[in-house]
Amino acid sequence: MATATVAKQQQQQSQDDQRRIEEDLAWAEKGTMLRRVKKGKITNLIKVSIDERKFFNYYSSNILCSIIPNSLKAVPVTELLEVRTGYSTDNLHNASKKYEFQESAPEYVCFSVIFSHHKFLHKSVDFAADTKETRDRWVSAMNHLLSIAKAKRIHFNENQFLVDKFKQADRNKNGTLSFDEIWHLLKKMNLQLSESYARAIFNESEDASTRDLQLNDKEFVNFFERLTDREELRLLMKQFSTEHVETWTVDDLQRFLTEIQKFPDVDRKKAESILDTFEPGQQDKGQEKLMGLMGMRRLLNSRWGNILKPDHEHIFMDMDQPLPQYFCNSSHNTYLTGSQIKGVASVEGYISALKRGARLLELDIFDGEGFPVITHKRTLIEPISLKNALESIKRCAFDVSPYPVILTIENHASLVQQRLMAEYFTDVLGDMLYKPSKDSTRMLFPSPNQLKKKFILRGKKVNLPDDDDEDSPNEKEGKRGKGDDEEKKHHGAVDGKLSSLIALPAVKLSNNVYEDAKKPTRFVKSYPKGIRQDSSNQNPMISWIGGMQAAALNFQTADEALDINNGLFRINGACGYVLKPKFLREGIDPRSLTRPKMKLGINVISAQYLPKSEPSKDIIDPYVILQIHGTPVDEYRNKTPVIKDNGKFFLFFLI
Repeated sequence: MATATVAKQQQQQSQDDQRRIEEDLAWAEKGTMLRRVKKGKITNLIKVSIDERKFFNYYSSNILCSIIPNSLKAVPVTELLEVRTGYSTDNLHNASKKYEFQESAPEYVCFSVIFSHHKFLHKSVDFAADTKETRDRWVSAMNHLLSIAKAKRIHFNENQFLVDKFKQADRNKNGTLSFDEIWHLLKKMNLQLSESYARAIFNESEDASTRDLQLNDKEFVNFFERLTDREELRLLMKQFSTEHVETWTVDDLQRFLTEIQKFPDVDRKKAESILDTFEPGQQDKGQEKLMGLMGMRRLLNSRWGNILKPDHEHIFMDMDQPLPQYFCNSSHNTYLTGSQIKGVASVEGYISALKRGARLLELDIFDGEGFPVITHKRTLIEPISLKNALESIKRCAFDVSPYPVILTIENHASLVQQRLMAEYFTDVLGDMLYKPSKDSTRMLFPSPNQLKKKFILRGKKVNLPDDDDEDSPNEKEGKRGKGDDEEKKHHGAVDGKLSSLIALPAVKLSNNVYEDAKKPTRFVKSYPKGIRQDSSNQNPMISWIGGMQAAALNFQTADEALDINNGLFRINGACGYVLKPKFLREGIDPRSLTRPKMKLGINVISAQYLPKSEPSKDIIDPYVILQIHGTPVDEYRNKTPVIKDNGKFFLFFLI
């Protein structure tokens, strides 16, 4: 009886919560007047709203918003990243230093909407509501939109993607597009095809009952499906069809997912549910359910077409070994959102790195005006407060992964401000700060499981020789070098209280990095050589082969090195830690290994939604490069034949 009552209460609570969310969404769709905080100043009231639960809208002026359409800023829901309360962005934090601002915009009425941006790492729009209730209703509505955005990023919906593109192209909002409007949209989407071919498909896609030389959104989706029809997928579908036809039964789909895609838990009932997901509402109840070509294409764009082994999407490795037995997803110059010479120091760099899976962050700490700050040595980069950075890090450190976050301290501060540093670490991080025992250097370091939801400080301790250095600055080609002033450790004294908080101390490397890296108390980090001015990255594979736990990379630099890093740390549930191979845990030089050669065969069938490498070039001749990264003996590179443009494209590209 009691159990039934509790279940009923929980159900009622869930219904009440959903009702409140729906009320908040309806309220936000009507729009309200909010003050925007821009460059530390409060602007006049502007109208803010959400549109069809697909766009977040704000206006540059409440007076001109109905006169000048361009004053409307519409952010697609799919680009939303986060909503924060209080003074939680650099802009609001800096503004709150003035008493007048706190009086006119108290922390409890402020909130920020964070979204991706093509020019920046991401962008925040900060608002001050009239009351806390208004702020809370906006936060409730925006958090619901965020959950929608997250689901869309995880499960790519091609139809919805096309409808959104259609609506963006429909500038006059009449619900239809002419061929000229569609042709302009196709060029923006970087599709390669001849205009005459596109026009022929356009005419075939138009509803015979209207023939108004316009396509609505449903006709546009049909037009796009015809346009992107690919013979290679037809052949693939026939190959895995029992009857060798261009449809799959439930049994065909189950066999494809279990035998080809290697999903271990797909029974017939689950296969039927998956088929219904990608072929919704197309079969009568009395007829056999079949998946067609478009359903298969939608399937391959989902997690069911993922090349990653299904088991690797979750944590599958032993997480009870000492922490130094793992590779750690590590960031370099984490506080930067641009180049290390003229970029911007921001707490957003830390937040972004954590959300992308980083478990090691860098804190370059210097003396500030009365309190320690984070900045980049000998540059024009504006500093940020260490305390503010720690508060931001603590807030989102374990949103993506429960495993420990390592804070590497590059200590350039005086003893006076080092004492403040120790207070900040203790006060802000509290019980979440892992504090080593006095005899910890003689014991095995705890495991990731033992250190869940903990922060670990890494840096120089008292009573260590001045030239001790546990880091390895890497040259452009990955060779270890001495490094310039940027890599040299701060040679001043270390405050005793701060030293007592350091759990991973700096120790000098020996001549055998494999022996150093295998020790369960050593944690070795490599990082790009400091003379680089473009924030380019080292090749992390060289460090990993050497057994180093952390190959620190500039997360703000999109390059091949970061792609390799993302590839490694995508496995094991993307938790930020990957158990090192057994031979590295035993300190064996991989160059001494002798193993039978293995052959790896990869069949490249088709490609779509690829980034266009040269935006200025109208037509490209695409090909796919396949490359194996590892020890020199395993390195291999090959590419597919070039596909020449022939009027009807084989690939299409995502903007």
